[in-house]
Amino acid sequence: MGSRTTIFVMILFILPMLTVTDLSPVQEVSAESNCDNGDFVTPKWNATVERLAKVPNVYAPDFESEKRGKRNRDNSPEPTSFEDYDGPEQEWMTWEPNNDLSLLRDDFQTTMLIGNDAIGTLRVNLDHERRTTICVNIQTINSSFDPLADVYLMTTSQYDRYTTAYDISNGNYWLKEDRDDDDPTSDVPPEWRSFTVVGWHSFRDSHQYENVDEVSFSISLDGPEISSGLFGDSTNQYFNIVVDNANNSHGNDAVPETTIAAYVSVVSEPRSTILPNWTVSVVCCGVMLAVLAAPLIMNKRYMSSGLSLTHENQQLQKGLVPTLEQE
Repeated sequence: MGSRTTIFVMILFILPMLTVTDLSPVQEVSAESNCDNGDFVTPKWNATVERLAKVPNVYAPDFESEKRGKRNRDNSPEPTSFEDYDGPEQEWMTWEPNNDLSLLRDDFQTTMLIGNDAIGTLRVNLDHERRTTICVNIQTINSSFDPLADVYLMTTSQYDRYTTAYDISNGNYWLKEDRDDDDPTSDVPPEWRSFTVVGWHSFRDSHQYENVDEVSFSISLDGPEISSGLFGDSTNQYFNIVVDNANNSHGNDAVPETTIAAYVSVVSEPRSTILPNWTVSVVCCGVMLAVLAAPLIMNKRYMSSGLSLTHENQQLQKGLVPTLEQE
């Protein structure tokens, strides 16, 4: 009986390794509930929501390059003034507002007009005690096109690297620092992308939806998103809903064709159950301890079986030892 149980347990552990399956731990995230049932209100601009944009060849010069010496400034084109840009964005959208955003707890809808080879962004402060669903629909004002775009969710630090890569691709070579970073990052593992200037990635490496005309996804945070610095300083991270109508460094992104209109709906709802973070460690450690303890318990029971019969002549009482009766 003990040997059969041992063989069964061994097969139970080995069988998943030999089974061919299409399941993957990385899948496209989709919303369990859409954004149609939201109680939408007018966004509180610069209080809970900010509107930002990046447009081609319009960027702030890197004045710190004066301290680091001349690099490629002689070959770098001068930034284009905003008056020369022919797109639907307004100039104030290209500025960094630096507002203290309140936690997002209201549902809202808005429309972003995004020019060709430009980027539209909504910045919010997500509440970790609420579940946020984001829906984006891409349309166009020109019926001759059926446009596609890329949708990303990024933290503030991730968005800074992303916009730096955008400025480099539009001629701001001052940020390049004589490094060959023109190769797409699709072949670079996510853990190595932070070592290159164009090595940007989305939140949790999963909230990137490329070459789409409609997408909806949900996010629930484990806690407040905080970025810790090298010397112990920490800053709260806002979240950026990015609609990319440009040809970025990813290999499978959408190719811009015309000006697009992105209809964005955001629904924030309370979470039903919030488990503490330490429950994950308890469950994982408990499973590992159970796996380690199971063979030991089975071996102990197997080795101790029959030992109770060796005490106080119990073998004779159980009839396990033959005896010769004499008259």
